[in-house]
This record gives sequence, structure tokens and C-alpha cells, in this order.
Amino acid sequence: MVAPNIAWRILGRARRELRTVADEVRNLYRPTFPEIGRIPFAPLARRFTFFNRQFVLRLAADFPGYADLVHQRAEQSLVHCFDLLGSGPSVVTHGVSCRGIEGVSYAMPRPIEIDRTGRWLKGRINRANLGEAQRIWQLAGESYTPIDWQLDFKSGYRWREDAWHRDIRFGHLMGVDVKVPWELGRMQHLPTLALACHFADTGLAGFKDSSVYAQEFRSQVLDFIATNPPGFGVNWACAMDVAIRAANLLVARDIVVASGVQFDEAFEAVFAASIVAHGRHIAANLEWSPQVRGNHYLANIVGLLFAAAYLPSSDEVDAWLAFAVQELLTEIAYQFHEDGSNFEASVCYHRLSAEMLLWAFALLSDLAREKCAVLMRPQRHPTLPRLRANGLTMYRIAGTDRESPVPDWCWARLAKMAAFTQAMTRPDGLVVQFGDNDSGRFITLGSGEQLRAGNDPAAPVWSLDHGALIAGIRAILGGVPDSSSAQEDAGARILRAFAGFDGDPDPVLVVSPGCDSRACAIGDNHVWMDSVRRFEETAPASRWVCTFDASSPGLLDGLQLSAFPGMGCYVFRSPRFYLAIRCGEIGLSGLGAHAHCDQLAIELVIDGETRVRDPGTLIYTPFPTKRNAYRSVRAHHVPRVAGREPADLDRGLFDLRGAAEGECLYFGPRGFVGRHAGYGPSVYRIISLDSSRIVIRDFADGALPLADPAPERLSFSPSYGRVLA
Repeated sequence: MVAPNIAWRILGRARRELRTVADEVRNLYRPTFPEIGRIPFAPLARRFTFFNRQFVLRLAADFPGYADLVHQRAEQSLVHCFDLLGSGPSVVTHGVSCRGIEGVSYAMPRPIEIDRTGRWLKGRINRANLGEAQRIWQLAGESYTPIDWQLDFKSGYRWREDAWHRDIRFGHLMGVDVKVPWELGRMQHLPTLALACHFADTGLAGFKDSSVYAQEFRSQVLDFIATNPPGFGVNWACAMDVAIRAANLLVARDIVVASGVQFDEAFEAVFAASIVAHGRHIAANLEWSPQVRGNHYLANIVGLLFAAAYLPSSDEVDAWLAFAVQELLTEIAYQFHEDGSNFEASVCYHRLSAEMLLWAFALLSDLAREKCAVLMRPQRHPTLPRLRANGLTMYRIAGTDRESPVPDWCWARLAKMAAFTQAMTRPDGLVVQFGDNDSGRFITLGSGEQLRAGNDPAAPVWSLDHGALIAGIRAILGGVPDSSSAQEDAGARILRAFAGFDGDPDPVLVVSPGCDSRACAIGDNHVWMDSVRRFEETAPASRWVCTFDASSPGLLDGLQLSAFPGMGCYVFRSPRFYLAIRCGEIGLSGLGAHAHCDQLAIELVIDGETRVRDPGTLIYTPFPTKRNAYRSVRAHHVPRVAGREPADLDRGLFDLRGAAEGECLYFGPRGFVGRHAGYGPSVYRIISLDSSRIVIRDFADGALPLADPAPERLSFSPSYGRVLA
């Protein structure tokens, strides 16, 4: 039966490829904008009706600085100034001069003359979409200056609006970063712009009239829709970004409307049609595979969920809703371990994926009754062949009279996601950067970390303070204990109200954020003593000792242990020291797309002083050499063999297949013992805890010579595209 199955899969693949080619050819000659007359014109769902003057004034009073943060972010949006992925503050318009990156810059085309009729779009928008693009553009404000959505405004390289999304190339030119236009095209600045409408109406100092922010929102949305026809241009090349954009567009519009703004019917029709186009694009380009799927696919289904929850019902929209919830429940179990850690071997991607689930759960917690009824009915749709025909089970939400398709085990898993983030948070409130960090977020509403960063995206707090995730989960579940990284913030309060939890309802459930020493223990005293004996018997050339002394005894007073064997993270914490160890899976079902060569790596803080720190990620495709430098074994404090890597970095920038997993042999009050076989013979690391010092002893089997494990000096990168001196 093997050969027929393979033949059937090959035939299916061939059919899909032929269908893709046919769709591309057809879409070159027919408009891809949905026909507005065929889209049922009905009001979109309203979820931010709780946003009234009293709610806003309470936010301003309870969170000093929040109104100012919203004001600053909104003012930057008004002048189209964006600071993304290390760009520095940049005004993004057509013909703008870009500063370049690392000495690499691309010549910009000459400035173009923008006209209100849309003649300037001729030659940019493909012929079949030009007429509708011009009509939509004419709806924008008279004095509005368009944003260049196709521009990598770091390097100056520009993609074309008339390129079919499957023909977009990226990652092949030095210094060019497709993530820059993708990040801007996610529209994550719009929800905060929308919030400014509410703060302006309260009369708080500094804000312009609310109509200014509402008009800017309207114009930016029309600008994007007109100059990015569905399926064309760089902003349709990745379904993940399409999905995140759909969610942010819907949330931002909902917030603006909650301020009392009534958009004209022409705008509302274009907006609703665009959300339909987003949903159709996501459904047709799902980033799914039987094994190697991760945060991209999770974003697909959460974005589809938002589109389906907000749009009026139809056979197509109802199928999206049922499919999104079905897949959401599947992916929680697939992408998150039972201990709450994410399967991509990255602390920062854990935050991104958990944030998507948090918003999805909040959306489903107060889903309209007619939408809940849809979920309980069998659904079928030809574009979603994996949609199961049976209806979904609904569960009562504790403390409410509402139901949700989210079962108890999913809520418990969400609480454990917060526990993982809390454990990976250092004493200074910043997380350990095991694995990649691309600064990715889902929806931000002026969260606590932005306040603590002083509205400065270059500050480490902006990307490495994950307290907003903990606060958001705690705001809904109530089960995550207070800590320095779990204080309520304004974004969490808004999210709680969005989920329908007004006032102080009973917690859905209470889940401990960690484990005590006995529950976390791995191995026993025999394992520990045997490891120490083997170290002492190893030849001097195959072992290495590092000692980190404290200024005085007492390091272990109040010691707490947390183990997350799913991803492979082990944490010791006391009032005076913090030690995190990476030892486990490669991630993403063995692909290791966002993993580094960091097996047995440590992050160590003693008496507030960082002794060992992961350097971060820096960048992806623009500079492959830099990408490899930051994910190399040489960037981490690990057992090392001089001149060798424990994985093949030449397989690709997002491919660590074949790398050896780490294995924890002992984790307990004495310390830690782990090993991996990335060099062939196994290498071991023993970490001994003492009242006044931390001692690390590395050794190897097979006479493998070990070198100094201290990492090479790399500039610390707290977020994507940025370094600190």
C-alpha cells in the first residue's frame, strides 16, 4: 500500500500546483477585489462597547503615563513615523530617502506626484484592479499623503504593487529585509491610533480633536486597500501577516466606532469587503503541513477566527469560524507542551504564540449567541477540506452564564504558558533569550512594557519585558499569582473587558505557576555522584571548570526550582541569584527553525549582576553571516569543541535538522546535570550550587577535547535589528 499512497500524494500535489498556476493566470486578468455588491452589507460585530468616557478616565487615573503613551503613539501615526525592527524613527512615504543598513542601500525611485483621482496608480496597480483601486483611493482624505507599503525603509529596497504574491522573492539580496514592510503591513499601530479617539473626547491635555484620529485611521485603511489589491504585492506574500493585519484592522475599527464615530457607508463597504478578501486569502494559503507548522499557522487560524467572528454570517464565513475553532484546539495541544512551554525552542516565540491564543480565548469568551449556534452545527465548505463535519461542544464559562468552545484543559494550558514566561523572567524583569527573537506581537494596546520602556522601541524592556502576557492571562484567569512581572497593566484591563469579564468575576481556574523542588526533581543522588565521578576520571584535555563567585554566602537562601522539560528549560531562583539552563528539544518537530546551538547554555545573574547572557538574535535574512553568528555555539556559554559546531548551519538560516537534543539527567537541590551528542561523543555539563558560588564542570566522552565555554563577544541584541553597546 506504500507505493499507491505515495502516488496519490504526488497526484494531489500536482493538482494543487496546477490549480495555483491557473489561479495566478486568472487573477492577472480579473479583479481580485471582492465585488462589494455581492458582499452582504450588514454591520460588523461590536466588541468594544464597554469603551466609554468613564472606562477611559479610569484607565488614565489608574495607569499614570498611559494617556501620554497613547498620545505619543497616535501622533507618530499621524505623521507616518514608524520605528520598527531597528529602523529608528522613519517617515515612510513614496520617494523617501532611506539611510541604508550596514553600508547597504538601494536607490529609491524619483518622487512621484500624488493626485486625488488616482492617476498616479497607473503603472503600479495591475490593469485588472486599477479601476477599483483608483475608486477606493479617491475616498481617502483630500490632504492625506500615502504610505509606501512596499518599501523596506531600512535598506531602501522596494517591491512592486503589481507582483503576484507567489512570485514575490525575498531573502536573496544582501541587506534587504522583507520583514520591514511586513511588520508595517500588520497595521499594529492602528489600535493605539484608535484609542486616541477616546482619550481626545475626555478632554485630556495634548490630544487633537477625535475626528483627526478617526480620519487618519480611515485614510490609512483606504490607502492600504487601494495600493495593495488582494493577492498582489509584498503584503500578501505571507498569510501570517495577512491574518495579523485582519485582526488589528477589526480591533482598531471597533475601538474607533465605540467612540461614537460613524463611518460613511462607502468606507464601511470597502472595509468589510477587504476583511472578506483577507479571510479568503488566509483560507486559500494556510501555512499548514502535517508536521512542520508553527506560529505562522497559529496566526492563520486566529486571524481567520477574528474575521469570522466580526463578519455577518454566510456559508463561507460560518465555515471559517468552525474551522478556526477546530484547528485552534488542535494547535494548542500540538504547539504547546503540557508544562505550558512552546515547541519552537524560543522564549520570545512562546510569547507571540501565547498572545495569539490569549486574544483568541478572549474573543471566544464573549462570542455572539448566533455565532455560538454556528459552532454547534455541522459545517462544510469546499475550500476547507480538513473541516470536520460534526459540530463543536460548548462549555460553560465559570462565574458567567455564557458558553465557549474552549474546554477546561485549554484554560489550564494557558495558565501554564504564563507560568513558563514568569519562570523565564530574570530579576530585572527581562526574559532570557533562548532561541530566536523577532520582536513579533499580535495585538498591542499600549501594554505595560511600552510604558516601562518610555515609548522607546530601542529600550530592551520594549521587547524583553513579557509582563504584559502574564498580566493579560492573569486578568482573565485570575490564577497567576502577583509578581513583579505580573502586575496589571492597561492593556490587560482592556483585554479583560473585551473578553466580557466586567467587574471581578470568580477566576476560571487557579493553576500554580511553577513546581516545588520535589515535584521538579529529575534524577537522584546516585546520578549526581556518578556524574561527578566520571568528570574526575576524565582526562584534563576533555574537561573544563568555570566558577562564578558571589560576594558573600547565602546564595541558596529561599531557593526555588522550576522545570519545563517540554522545551527543555530549567530554572533556579533565589532572592540573590537566577540561573536558567537550556537542555531539550530542537524545536518545531525537529526542524529547529527558531532554535540556536544553545544546548546546555546558561543565563546567570548573581546579586543583580549579569554574569552570563544570551546575546539574542539580531537579524534574519539580510545578513546570513550575522544570523549564523548569533545562533552559533560560539555565541553561547556551552561545552565547546574548538572550531566545531554541534549542528550544520549550512542547511539554511531556519533549519537545524539533525542537531542533537539535550537530555537532563539531574535537576534538584544540588544543581543540574545534562548532556548532548552534537559532536558525536557526548558532552556533559554539571552545574553545582553552593552558598557562595556556582561551579560549572564540563566533560566529554571519547577523548573529545573541550575548549573554554565562554562565548565570543557579540553586541547584545535585545530585539530584532537592534544592538546595545
